[in-house]
Amino acid sequence: MKTYFLFLVLLCSTLVGYSDNLKLSTPVLYLENGKATAVFNLSWDNSWHTNKNHDAVWLFFKSIPANGQAYHINVLGDGHSKVADFSDVPVDLGFETAPDSVGLFVFPKSAFRGNINVTIKITLNHQNFESINNRNAAFRVFGIEMVNIPKQDFVLGDPDPSAQNYGSLYQPTSHKNTVSLCRLKSETSELKIGMDADLFYQKKEGYEGDQTGVVPAGFPKGVDAFYLMKYEITEGLYATFLNTLPNDWQDLRNITKEENYERDGGSITFIEQKFQTPYENKPCKFLGWEDAMTLADWSGLRPMTEFEFTKASRGNRKPIAGEFPWGTNNKYLMQRMPDANGVLQMNNGWEEDMLSDDNLAYFGASYYWVMDLSGSMWERVVSIGHPVGRLYTGSYGDGKLGSNGLATNTDWPTGDADAGGVGFRGGGFYGYNRAYHEFNPFSPIAYRPYGGWHGVNRNKAYGCRLAR
Repeated sequence: MKTYFLFLVLLCSTLVGYSDNLKLSTPVLYLENGKATAVFNLSWDNSWHTNKNHDAVWLFFKSIPANGQAYHINVLGDGHSKVADFSDVPVDLGFETAPDSVGLFVFPKSAFRGNINVTIKITLNHQNFESINNRNAAFRVFGIEMVNIPKQDFVLGDPDPSAQNYGSLYQPTSHKNTVSLCRLKSETSELKIGMDADLFYQKKEGYEGDQTGVVPAGFPKGVDAFYLMKYEITEGLYATFLNTLPNDWQDLRNITKEENYERDGGSITFIEQKFQTPYENKPCKFLGWEDAMTLADWSGLRPMTEFEFTKASRGNRKPIAGEFPWGTNNKYLMQRMPDANGVLQMNNGWEEDMLSDDNLAYFGASYYWVMDLSGSMWERVVSIGHPVGRLYTGSYGDGKLGSNGLATNTDWPTGDADAGGVGFRGGGFYGYNRAYHEFNPFSPIAYRPYGGWHGVNRNKAYGCRLAR
């Protein structure tokens, strides 16, 4: 039987990732004996697997024509392997294919801390290639760094009664001026909202939510395990996403046309028919809700919920008053700040491989080592403060956009300005030329003054991160 393979060389021999020095080489595609296999190099820095959790890379594949919608290529459930290991310390590599076959997670399977550099072989769905003209399309692999948030119960709210002035969740009691925290123990629990119910919150301008409703059993609570992007969507990731879209869809998602985009810190440009940025790892400014959700569907991910934001920030720690994701109520130790170009850097010169549970406050890292949940971009979440948000069931993107170039998930809140369902957590950095206050740019975990505000527009301090 003859063996055929496709080796596509793009403009660069190495595709640079969008977080901690994540790199993917151009994949070699083998179509042989009714099977499809991709072989490529994968490397990223500061990986870990501890008793608490581990990091991972979410991989997904597409065949991209010269101009037209990309074909998403599904992966098989097994047959993946490490071919070669160039890491400083050999790594026991794990592979976890998503149940819907949209992509897979690659991660250190056993105790590990260090840089990973491997060649891997991934088995793909051969049938996906039957209608594709491979000679006139670019076969690509994409990667996003994620953090495993393990199955674990956790607590909502803040023990300081004054946190209620900022919309903090609490369990109502019959005693005034007391706070009863709410522990979530079940992923499928149904939570009633109200003064005589399971959860409640105060509101001032109405941005916190409608103070009514039931959070259904199917709403993602964060108790069960999930993965969350280690970093916010970056300019490098967003530019790469744009470059895979047909021209008319590119125009819809082109954030560089926003007024004052460059003046207010945006760095993506369109040069020689390609979107690019000099700052691959810079948090992406001016992301509208539809921009982020289109990328979520394209990448096989989904938006996170308010509850998942709290779980990823706090873990199973006992809450303290005014607690930030790094486990203290002190925001003045923070060293990870934007430079003049908006790139996050450590002002004290530390490298990220120095991160530990003892110095989270300097790095702005959460309990699970998710970065920048407070202080970089406002974190968009699906809100419990609106009926549309409460209908969210956590469906995943399938890698395929609709005929209008938008996400196709019907349970996701939409970009309609009047639709509702979106909220903000964590605070946002607008620049050094303004005074900041209690919930901006660093916002305590429980504060949700905009937890139910459907801000779907583009803004220099609005970003997003995604989950699966």
